[in-house]
This record gives sequence, structure tokens and C-alpha cells, in this order.
Amino acid sequence: MSAIRPTLALAVLCALGGLTRGADLPLTAALARSALQATWTGNGRDQLSLAITNTSATPASVAIPAGLIAADHAGGNRLIVLRAAQLTIPAGTTAEVALPAAALSAKNAPAAQRYRATADTEPRLGALLKFLADKPDIPRPTAQLTALAFVEDVTFAQWQLFLAPRRADEPPDPTRPTPLEVTQAIDALGLLRTLAPEKTFALATDAELKLRALRNPWCRTKAVQLYGITLPTSDGAVPPDLGQLLHLKPGDNCPICRQRAEMLTPASDF
Repeated sequence: MSAIRPTLALAVLCALGGLTRGADLPLTAALARSALQATWTGNGRDQLSLAITNTSATPASVAIPAGLIAADHAGGNRLIVLRAAQLTIPAGTTAEVALPAAALSAKNAPAAQRYRATADTEPRLGALLKFLADKPDIPRPTAQLTALAFVEDVTFAQWQLFLAPRRADEPPDPTRPTPLEVTQAIDALGLLRTLAPEKTFALATDAELKLRALRNPWCRTKAVQLYGITLPTSDGAVPPDLGQLLHLKPGDNCPICRQRAEMLTPASDF
């Protein structure tokens, strides 16, 4: 396997006299050793892999930190590692680890290519990385959308283009979004409300997402809570039905229809 050793613009944390069995080397320190050679590959979206060849006579164990950012060699695509990982490389062999990663831009091109580690950081994702540290079961699309909301405040339409990019003259796919994709978006909105309750995100005011979520039985209950729709109470108060909340058809007595009716009603002479 051919390998390229990336140049890291980070200071080596300490001088290491040799590779010791059982010690987790910080990634920057490990890759400063000539005995360890790394190859990074990614797809611009949700895949980032690190392969390390250990040419020394002793095994090595390397710690990959959450928050590490890798970029393709043109610099246009950047991926961030979402959770810390550890890679053990026996002497004289190559080992590889697939890292949980997310794109740092909705404009990332979906292409498999070589990457390089960078010294970049993304402080806006600090709360998300801390939250994900002990939650490996969070669906990757949900984590990805949450990350894009923090760094680019994407809309639901932009998220759909990220999931299924198309030409400018190509019509939207009528089968998208799927109920699962809508549910993942609502889960991402829930994460955003938890991690940054003081912020207003485009997803929270996206009319299309709200409409689809309230129609979707997979996530309707959670959507009702997130959008602050009042549920029946013990005092007998009953919330308006969906037709009164959303403009689904002419004359459905939704807020839009009621406001239009009020505008058309002539002023009283009295």
C-alpha cells in the first residue's frame, strides 16, 4: 500500500524516545515519527478513514481526537471527526480505522479521494462533539444535519440537496424526502434546541419541514412538542386541528384563510 505522510501544522506535544507497547500516542506526536506513515481517504460526506503503516519493530497505539479536521488536497472538502477513536498497529503491518465524520459544508463534493490532516478547529461544534462523545447510537444523518445547522444554518431544502445532489435543470425527486429523512431532521432540530436553546436556526422556521413533520406519523408527536403546539389539557382546552394550523386547502379555516377573509370584509359603518 502506498502511503503519504501528512504534514501537521501542530506542535509535537512531547519528544518520544520510542514506540512503547500499550501507550496511546497523540496523533500529532505519532505521525511525527518516521516509523509511522499515514494515509487518509474520504468521500466528502460521511466517510473518513485513516490507515497507518508501522515500519518499526514494536507495536504502536494511536489516539485520534474528536474535532480533528481533514481536508482534501485541493482544500475544498473538509470533514470533522465526530468521536474520538483509537488505532493499534502491530509491528511491521498496516492497520486502518473508519472514523465517524461529518462534512463541514453542504457544498462538499461527493467524491472519494485522498485527504490530509489539518490544524483547523471548529469551535461552533464544541457542544455537539461533547454531546456525541458517549452516544455512538445517534444516527449519522442526524449528527450531520446538526453539524451543518451549526456551521452554515442550512434549510431543509439545502439538506435535501446535500442528500441527493442534482443538476440545476433537474426536477426534484417526488419520492423525497422519505419519512425517515423527515424524522432525522426533526431529531436534529431537537438536538439543536437542546445544545443551543438561545439560538434560532433556519430549520426551526422552515415551513416545509414543519408541514411534513406534522403529517408524518413517525415524528408527529415530537414535532408537536418542538413547534409548541398546545395539547389537550385537564381543563378541557382543545387545540385546533391540523387544518386550522396549516394551509392545506382553500377554505380550511387556517390562519392564512382567516386573515384573507378579514381583509376582504368591508369596514362597518357603525
